[in-house]
Amino acid sequence: MLAAIALIVTLAVGPFLGFRAYARRVESTDAPIEDRLHRLNRVQQVGGFVLPITGILSLYALDLLDRATALVGTAGPELFGLTVLEFGAVILVTFGIAMLPLVSMALGTYPTVRSLRDTSASMWKVAKGVVLVMAASAISVTIALVGFFGITSVVGSSLPVLVGTLGLIVFVSFGLSPYLVLIAQDRVPLEGERRERIERLCADLGYRPRGLFLLEGESTKTANALVAGTVPGFRYVFLTDYLLSACDDDELRAIVAHEFGHVAGRHLWQRGLLTVAVFGGWIVGVQQFGMGGLEERFGFVGFFLPFMAFYLVYHVGFLGGVARWQEFRADAYAAREAGREATVDALETLADANDTRREAGLLYSLATHHPPIGSRIDALRNAGDGERSRPTPGD
Repeated sequence: MLAAIALIVTLAVGPFLGFRAYARRVESTDAPIEDRLHRLNRVQQVGGFVLPITGILSLYALDLLDRATALVGTAGPELFGLTVLEFGAVILVTFGIAMLPLVSMALGTYPTVRSLRDTSASMWKVAKGVVLVMAASAISVTIALVGFFGITSVVGSSLPVLVGTLGLIVFVSFGLSPYLVLIAQDRVPLEGERRERIERLCADLGYRPRGLFLLEGESTKTANALVAGTVPGFRYVFLTDYLLSACDDDELRAIVAHEFGHVAGRHLWQRGLLTVAVFGGWIVGVQQFGMGGLEERFGFVGFFLPFMAFYLVYHVGFLGGVARWQEFRADAYAAREAGREATVDALETLADANDTRREAGLLYSLATHHPPIGSRIDALRNAGDGERSRPTPGD
């Protein structure tokens, strides 16, 4: 019990103190605001990967997961050979330990972000955002694991079955992911003049979404848009109120066109294919060469650390590279549909509204899955003359 309390206190307090001290040092410099925010974002990218791994390793090193599952026991209903209560305890404790330092890190850096950007969101709202995103991730992982155990318990666990099951789970997870993420967002139906404005812009682009929703972004000064459209007939447009106030019609049309470009290009499905290929290769490699020696010598760590290293390569190298390319393609789509200059203006407005640095290193852009705004603008301006500029209504 003392070990569990010590771990929870360390994960709850340690990242807060460390990131608070670093954020204060960044805040005290004379660099432009976007540069200071960029420094904070870079260190949070690293912390967002390292801290949950540290928490999970500590969980296993102290045998706290076994103690937690022992409390619920193996009684109760079973599903595909899994004891429901025990499985639920594993998911809850694992994601709880992974989430705790992330909340701590967010709370440690947010006072500086609030000071630099003059935002008004409360610390509670920031913590709630992290918790809800992690909850959506836990739901996605739970669905994937239950599906995996369900299929393999019925048809076996041969290599073709494992790879096929992976493919099915990945495509279901990727298809549902935009909708699961949005469950964690505070949203309301878009109404009144703002709804008429977006409906008109969508009609200009030839799209009629099933629903239009407003996300709260004023308190955090977040200008963002998203189209959830992986399931035909269930396409929804989500925009922050801060975005609506920051952009004129031409810029907003270009931003929505960029999001529709992701749907038209089937970018999410491309990422799914890549994921199946990469992790299918991992399964084949494990089947052929095994990891028995590492697991036998180091236990859980012998599997977990190599897998997380592999995941880092996948997330940054493979997925980051594809996502970066897709952003350029979506920009090109927006330029064709809404006009090149309008798309450039939209990117510049987004950079100003979000206090985003226009230049960033390749590694950072791969880790965030977005090329820097400056590179995107250069790509648009250097495009061939074949990229037409769409006339605005009334011309």
